[in-house]
Amino acid sequence: MQNTATSLTNLTERFQSLTDRKKAQPRRIEPLDTIPSWPAGMRGTPNACLRSALFAGVQGNERMAYKKRTLLAAVDGIEVRYLGVQLNQSDLDVWMQIVHLSRMQIPGFSVTFSAHALLTALGRCTGKSQHEWLKESMARLGGAFVEITYHGRHTFGEKGFLRYHRDEATQRYVVELTESMLRLFEDGYTHIEFEQRQQLRKHPLALWLHGFLSSHAAPYPLKLQTLYQLSGSSTQNPRDFKLRMRKALQALVGIGALEGFEIDEDVVKVKKQPTPTQKRHLELRQS
Repeated sequence: MQNTATSLTNLTERFQSLTDRKKAQPRRIEPLDTIPSWPAGMRGTPNACLRSALFAGVQGNERMAYKKRTLLAAVDGIEVRYLGVQLNQSDLDVWMQIVHLSRMQIPGFSVTFSAHALLTALGRCTGKSQHEWLKESMARLGGAFVEITYHGRHTFGEKGFLRYHRDEATQRYVVELTESMLRLFEDGYTHIEFEQRQQLRKHPLALWLHGFLSSHAAPYPLKLQTLYQLSGSSTQNPRDFKLRMRKALQALVGIGALEGFEIDEDVVKVKKQPTPTQKRHLELRQS
């Protein structure tokens, strides 16, 4: 009887050991089936890009270079670490447009476009300087290392938002979007009003704020310091940032993205109408 009990104990321990080993195996990452789709007048953008300092609200000459894997400011539930030349809202414009061209197709397939067509779609001039600007933006997007952790459980990291080939004679690009960056859509994304965004093109903080507020059905009051960190602002003067934020909010009211706002004791409060999709979300949350 004792030998039988010992055998059963050993069998139980072996079974538990096998179970533990199976749990410890790396999580299988299923390939993406497709990229989400949206109307032509919208630009689908992952919330992780809109609710963090990954694409900062800064001018091109204010960029920083992160020489080591650096934790960027982000909302609760998202951790963003970055290595490379700082990305800003103009880089987000380029990536959003390429994703837009790639929607409704299976990830892993390339998309082809001319530099002239992309610049025109973004409302930019098409001269030599703008072609060089696009080359620099593509290089930043291709060379950046991004690591994103969701709720402390799963981390995705990859070098580059995209890989590309450029024909120097025709200035045509063949671009493949990297899968890890497309996975950002799986944790939620927002439809950005493209026409509104176009009107804000020369105002980087207003562009960042437009994306951030668009990703919330009912934006809650936020401290200026919080917005300063999340936007990746480079200004060292709190009064200067407050002035910039006020101008950005006024720009959003001017294009109809906000109904109104107030800054009370360094707390920003806004009033906006949710989109039909956001209204349904709010109704479900309240029911």
